[in-house]
Amino acid sequence: MGVIQLMLLRRHSDGNYITLNPNCSLGAGGEAHIFAIPQYPGLVAKIYHNPTIERTKKLSVMIANPPDDPMASFGHVSIAWPLDLLYSTNNGNHATGFIMPLVKDMRPIFDFYNPRSRRRHCPLFNYLYLHRSARNLCAGMNALHEGGYVIGDVNESNILVSRTALVTLIDTDSFQVTSHDNGEIFRCTVGKPEFTPPELQGKTFANVNRETYHDLFGLAVLIFQLLMEGTHPYTGVYQGRGEPPSYEERILSGHFPYGSKLVPYHPSLNAPPFEILSPVIRSLFLKCFEDGKNNPRSRPDARMWQNALIESEESLIKCPVNDQHFYSRHLPECPWCQRKKRFNGLDPFPSKKDIQEGRILTVKKASKAQKRRYFVTSANTPLPIRRIPIRTPIKVSKPSTMTVRLAQTRNNWALLALGFALIGFIIGPILNLWSNPIGLILGIVGRFIDLVTLFDKIPLKSPCPLC
Repeated sequence: MGVIQLMLLRRHSDGNYITLNPNCSLGAGGEAHIFAIPQYPGLVAKIYHNPTIERTKKLSVMIANPPDDPMASFGHVSIAWPLDLLYSTNNGNHATGFIMPLVKDMRPIFDFYNPRSRRRHCPLFNYLYLHRSARNLCAGMNALHEGGYVIGDVNESNILVSRTALVTLIDTDSFQVTSHDNGEIFRCTVGKPEFTPPELQGKTFANVNRETYHDLFGLAVLIFQLLMEGTHPYTGVYQGRGEPPSYEERILSGHFPYGSKLVPYHPSLNAPPFEILSPVIRSLFLKCFEDGKNNPRSRPDARMWQNALIESEESLIKCPVNDQHFYSRHLPECPWCQRKKRFNGLDPFPSKKDIQEGRILTVKKASKAQKRRYFVTSANTPLPIRRIPIRTPIKVSKPSTMTVRLAQTRNNWALLALGFALIGFIIGPILNLWSNPIGLILGIVGRFIDLVTLFDKIPLKSPCPLC
């Protein structure tokens, strides 16, 4: 077994040395590794694969001007900000990495807004907790914006959530940073299309100076996913021709299926109705995704979202059937009970009893029978509706007594007519042989009645299947 070569690194702030074990990485990405620091249990070191002078300058600005952490007074780190630079012993010009707070007992936000992952990892994380997570996310982003920083790459992978709805923003060294001394901008060079606003779709991020209202688009997407069971706001049933457009194309075109404008999409069949959201929350989504399409500066800021979420959270009431079901007071009944019924017993927020007895199920897609309850619009027809209407069921009523009697009378006449036809067929020809005019008449009448009977197709049984 080979000898482990420990890394010896120097702290910039006081010149003290720390040692890292390269075989004890806590995580790795495309640009760096994360290591525990034995001397400082509450801290970790992020070490770059390819250190540069550009990163060193950017980190120096960040360390000198940290934002106010809104959760610091509660003993929680909501922004994993760089604390100190680290230099290797053989390179004094480029920082090898930096020290930052240790974040533990948290999971990516995806594991909480996605119903299946939520039930697997934290089944008691109900709708109230989802509201609180969104509030805490807004608080962290607002603190960054007030400090003059822009996240840039807003997405589900750089936001962590705890079981108590606390939120921590990570990968802060990728944020866009502006020097307080000379105004130099260190850009965020990455981003995910599904969280990128329309005005930046298709742009090269390395050449773009981000603004706070760019972050606000991604913030609204995440809030929508938290409150709408993981549904992306631009997910929908495509009503046009050919293959459905990508998220980039939908966002660029402003095709928000829940808005007031005509778009070639129905809301997703598996998504909750838009109406489960409180009116104030719905109005902010429309302001962001519709008004913000042509006027990005009109998007609600993090403070507005935080206030709206507080109001919405305070309006939540508890379901009398399942105390894990919280829903807005403006609704006439619990939408989660309805959703459970629609998905054949799959509860989005299972009760404590169900959890204890192991009845934690995963959400399945709507069945074909359930999908048939919705109108299917022609591919060439734009949608003038905000949500998919449900067909009105056709009520089949039992016929009246008079209708039944008429049907029975008709059957009796049919039997009599067939009797005459039979007599005509048998007796008529025999009498004709004796040239009897009576037989001739009976034969003609019988054949006539028989033809009429066959033409009308008079049934022998009652025509009503309910009789």
